Amino acid sequence: MHIDKILINNFKNYKTYKASFIDGINYLFGENGVGKTNLLDAIYYLSLGKSAINTKDDENIRKKQKSFRIEGFYSNSNSYICYYESNSGKKLFENNNLYKSLKKHIGKIPIVFVKPLDINLLRGFSDSRRKFLDTLISQIDIKYLNKLVDYKRTLKQRNVYLKGIQHLRDVDEDIVKTYNEKLIELNFFINNVRNTVIKKLNSNILAVSNKLSREKFSIEYSTNVKSDLSLVDFDKKLESDFYTKKTSIGIHNDDYIFYQDDRLIKRYGSQGQQKIFIISLKICEYLILKEKSENNPIILFDDIYHKLDNKRIELLNKYLKEKIFKQIFISDSVHERLDKVKISKDINIIELENEKT
Repeated sequence: MHIDKILINNFKNYKTYKASFIDGINYLFGENGVGKTNLLDAIYYLSLGKSAINTKDDENIRKKQKSFRIEGFYSNSNSYICYYESNSGKKLFENNNLYKSLKKHIGKIPIVFVKPLDINLLRGFSDSRRKFLDTLISQIDIKYLNKLVDYKRTLKQRNVYLKGIQHLRDVDEDIVKTYNEKLIELNFFINNVRNTVIKKLNSNILAVSNKLSREKFSIEYSTNVKSDLSLVDFDKKLESDFYTKKTSIGIHNDDYIFYQDDRLIKRYGSQGQQKIFIISLKICEYLILKEKSENNPIILFDDIYHKLDNKRIELLNKYLKEKIFKQIFISDSVHERLDKVKISKDINIIELENEKT
C-alpha cells in the first residue's frame, strides 16, 4: 500500500498544501526551511497518529492557529484524517469513521522514517533506543503493544504506591506482591519479543551493511530481566525501590548497544560510518515490517545524503533502486543532485518553495 495524495492544513509551517505521489521514488527538493521535513512528518503522522519529531501536538499547529488537519488518500481506496485542536484534543478517522482507540490504527500503514535526529539512537539516552524498537514491534504485533501499555500502567501504579508510603514498615506486602506478579508476567513476554526482534535485526543488518559499506555492524541486547526472574528478586530490591520511589527491575531499563567491527560505534565510528549504520538499521526495520505486515511499508529519508561521501551515496542510490522497496520519499537541498535526478523518468520530483507554505 502507498499514499497517493495528501492534504495539509495548518500543520507546522504549512497553511494549506496538497501533493500527489507515485508508487516509487518521490524526491522532495527545496532550500532549508521550506518544509521538506514537515511534509515527511505529516505522512508519518497519518501512519502512527503522532509526529516523529514533536511529542506535544500543540507544537505541530501552525503559528497563531488553534488546530491542524492532515488527510491522506491511499492506494487501497482508504482515506485517513488526523485532526487536532488545542481545546478538544486529537481525532483520527478511517474513511470518515472515528477511531475509538488510536491503537486500532497502528500497523495499518507501516512506515519507517530515517531522519537526522536518529543520531540520538547512538548518542542519546536508552529511552530513545527502546522507543525505536517498540515503534517497530507495535506496528506488527498488536499483542505486544497492548502488553507494553499494560506494563507501563502497572509500573506507574507500583511507583505511585511507593511514593505514597512514608515508612518502609508501612508497605503492604500483598499490594506490592500483586504488582510484582503482574510485572513478572509482562516482563517475560516483552523481553522475549524484544530478544527475538534483536536477533532478526542482527541477521538483517549484516546483509544490508554488505550492500552499503564494508563495516560489520551488530546489536547487543542489554537487560536486567533474568530468565528465572521471580518474586524473590523483587523482594530483594524492595527496600532500595522504596527509598528511590522507582522500580529497579524491568524492561523499562533495557538498552541496545551498537557495534561496528566489535567496537562501540558512538565512540569509534566516523560521522559517515554512524550515518550509514543508522540508515542500515532503519532499512532493517523496513525489511521486518515488510515481512510481517500485509502492506508494503512506506520509507521516508530526510536529508539522507548529508555526511555521506560520494561512494556511499552511489551505493545507497543503487540499493534504493532494488525491487525490495515500493514507495520511497527522499528530501534533498543540493542542486547538483537535483539536476541528475531530473534525467530519470521514473522519479516524482516535488519542488517546495516558501510561498507554498
